[in-house]
Amino acid sequence: MFLFNAKLIVFFFLILNSFLHASAEEKKYDIKSGMIEYMISGGGALTPETNLTIEGKGKLRFKEWGKVELFEEAVEEVTSGAIKNIETTQVCKKISHDQKMDVDFKNKKIMERQIPKGKNSTLTNGLVRTHQKEIAGYKCDMWEGGGIRKCIYKGIPLLIEYGLLGISYQKKAISVTFDINTSLNQCTIPSYPVQKFALFKTNIKTQSKKLPKEFSKRLLEISKKFQKELKENNLTEEDLPLKKRKVWLEKIGENIFQKQKKLLPEFLLSMKKTRVCLQQASNWIEANSCLEDVVGIKERLMKNRHSSIELWKGEEKQKVLDEFDTSISLLESKMQCIRSAKNITDLSSCMK
Repeated sequence: MFLFNAKLIVFFFLILNSFLHASAEEKKYDIKSGMIEYMISGGGALTPETNLTIEGKGKLRFKEWGKVELFEEAVEEVTSGAIKNIETTQVCKKISHDQKMDVDFKNKKIMERQIPKGKNSTLTNGLVRTHQKEIAGYKCDMWEGGGIRKCIYKGIPLLIEYGLLGISYQKKAISVTFDINTSLNQCTIPSYPVQKFALFKTNIKTQSKKLPKEFSKRLLEISKKFQKELKENNLTEEDLPLKKRKVWLEKIGENIFQKQKKLLPEFLLSMKKTRVCLQQASNWIEANSCLEDVVGIKERLMKNRHSSIELWKGEEKQKVLDEFDTSISLLESKMQCIRSAKNITDLSSCMK
């Protein structure tokens, strides 16, 4: 009888322990609800002639201890110097229990996937806790390692930093509010059509080799590979030869390079067509109509505050035509170099 009771007690203890452990796992954060606003910044020199600047804002809202979360980000990447480029990204993701929804603003749809059980990753994997730091009025634990720094408060990231060869990304909390009123309309996403997908694939071989569009993900992915190579060769960042440094910086700028290689020839062709159209335009309305295509491409390449044509006669008309002639001639002289460029370093040399 005593043995039976002992087994029963052990059985109930195991059940209780399992239940408590499961309950603890469900709490992603040690705060029931909250809203954190972030400032996003970063950038650096991609080549001697080209600089990258990152600016943006982010917001995290959560309730039910993190079971329901809404992530929002709006980031602008501006490349200046020899290469002019602008890239804007808008991110909106919602996690609701075991479902993840990503908003595709370009195609106006929502991609919904089920998150497999046990797939939750830890923010501090591979990092070492070093010290505490105060951010937005809260003392958080700083975790560091392999070019990554994170400051975590009760499971919530208040600071995320990545760094690689002078290129940096920082997402830092500037406002923190806990125990917020979490009405349903505060944790919603746009009402686009939903497209359901299968479970997330966990096999790395099935994942796309294409670099992610978001700079934070792109830099983190490259940084991990970079740190792995340093470790395998027993090197530090300072020991890396200049030739190798260029290779890694070119990986960071690969998206910009590919975009420029495609759009610069299109831009030249568009300017030539626009020049012909302008020559034939008889008034300012027709002249402005001629500019639409070239302005559209230009806005994809650079941060441009274009002005419309208000007067189309005499000296004013000739001045615009002369500017087009000069721009066409300059870009045309660089086109052979642009077409043969193999990376962002080559392209920067072409465009300086």
